[in-house]
Amino acid sequence: MSLNFSQKTVLSTKELFHQTDFDNILKCVHCGLCLDSCPTYRELGDEKDSPRGRLYLMRGLWEGELELESAVIDPLNRCLDCRACESACPSGVPYGELLEKTRGIILENTRQSLKERLLRFFLLKGLFRSTNLLITASWFLKIYAASGLPKLITNTILAKILPQQFVFQQHLLPECSGVSFKRKHADQIIPPLPTGEKQENAVQIRKESLRVGMFSGCIMDVSEAVIHESTLTILRHIGCEVVVPGNQSCCGALHVHSGDRTTAREFALKNIAAFENRHLDAIITNAAGCGAQLQEYHHLFTGTTTETQKEGRSTADWKNFENKVIDILEFLSAYPELLASLPWSKDEDTVLYDAPCHLMHAQKVDENPQKLLNSLPGVKLVALKESNWCCGSAGIYNLVQPELSAAILNRKTESIRQTLVEYPKASTIVTANPGCLYQIRAGIRSDKIELRILHPVVYLAERLRLNRN
Repeated sequence: MSLNFSQKTVLSTKELFHQTDFDNILKCVHCGLCLDSCPTYRELGDEKDSPRGRLYLMRGLWEGELELESAVIDPLNRCLDCRACESACPSGVPYGELLEKTRGIILENTRQSLKERLLRFFLLKGLFRSTNLLITASWFLKIYAASGLPKLITNTILAKILPQQFVFQQHLLPECSGVSFKRKHADQIIPPLPTGEKQENAVQIRKESLRVGMFSGCIMDVSEAVIHESTLTILRHIGCEVVVPGNQSCCGALHVHSGDRTTAREFALKNIAAFENRHLDAIITNAAGCGAQLQEYHHLFTGTTTETQKEGRSTADWKNFENKVIDILEFLSAYPELLASLPWSKDEDTVLYDAPCHLMHAQKVDENPQKLLNSLPGVKLVALKESNWCCGSAGIYNLVQPELSAAILNRKTESIRQTLVEYPKASTIVTANPGCLYQIRAGIRSDKIELRILHPVVYLAERLRLNRN
């Protein structure tokens, strides 16, 4: 993200950084085990673009040895915040938390370019704040897709004439519904599916019925409707009551990643209010990035956060909320007997698995989703070569750092090609984050790779439907 670093503050850099909790940066022992896990370091080969290098920069700011200037900030902005370095780190450095706090200080104390201000105003502070605007945008994109223009741009001579970034963005377009999922199901208590004896078995296995809330998000609320509907279907199949709070909002992940902690706090307070007092056993997410953000809301209210900003919420309140947040795949993995009792299709299929960064590295969820998918009758699950490597989506990274994002995506599509050499019968890639799904789908479409890509929960619902046909 390009910034114009003329100062807005009279405080020194050291004073700014000592207003927030930053002592965990001292955990870094500079061992370098994180380097090979970092996509930008592997792509650029520059120490400043590695986790260790960025921690040096952040520590320099914290200790007052460096100033908020382009040479310091640009490498921090090139970070994907994929957090693969956290999985590699033997010292437990909370890299993502430190980076996000640093970006918050940068945003509050520097002036942004016109492009940056417009992006924040219209997208982060505008579109994602308003369900009505999201529905409107979804309708426009749905009409645009139906017009055939995206295919005309990508499948004709126009693909060679027009700017490549613009052509690629046609592949990135989500499948918009024009309908808000949370408004469609707002505040209903949606009962389990009436499955007779199987429902009785489900209750016996579980001892008591579960009531879960579903988080719908912002873009996901009005696009890729099949993901939310499939999640709802599977939850009802295993005997859950489901509640979709109508007053929930965006999770704020994109805002946190770009430094806008003020707007993220606003969303956090709305979401905790939306889900509390509903007697929920769990809050289900089906977007890895959203789930990771919901589980880390307490980071937004530490340090110098005022009581007014906290609106009376305590650390215990946030922990109680965060402890209920769970990814749909991890949730389902806790009920293998229930899943085994469902009428799955037995058709043979080979499926490739991609591990979203914020599921694997932030939520620490990796093994159980693969076990779950591998347990399906007839399904052979194969982890992609470099399954845990970032695809380059990273929220809006593919919009603000398009060249670097494209280079990282190329590595992902190459790993898909290599995996297909060994498993040519594979029909589908599954990935549990919508941003990754859009990015990888765009990559395989652009490269003419004959594979479809689905969210795992859509694949699960499909296997149930196949058995009914």
